[in-house]
Amino acid sequence: MDSTPKRPGRPPKQGAAKTPAMRQRAYRERLVQSAMLKPKDATTAALLANIKHHCNSIDTDPDHADIARRLAAPVIRELCERYKIQLT
Repeated sequence: MDSTPKRPGRPPKQGAAKTPAMRQRAYRERLVQSAMLKPKDATTAALLANIKHHCNSIDTDPDHADIARRLAAPVIRELCERYKIQLT
């Protein structure tokens, strides 16, 4: 029997602990999702990351371009209202 004490903290999920890079990526993905659901509460960085996400999805799958545009529209609208940008 091993008499050394266990390390404190939460046990790792899925068998291995996440690296700091994996945690950061998951955090950024949550920011993008929250910007899509509640654009008024999201930070500007999250709104811009959301637009970037939708632009990348248009590049990778042109068949979903209409959906990506429809999802990005409220985010763009929020940025325009927030910074008083008038689109023609």
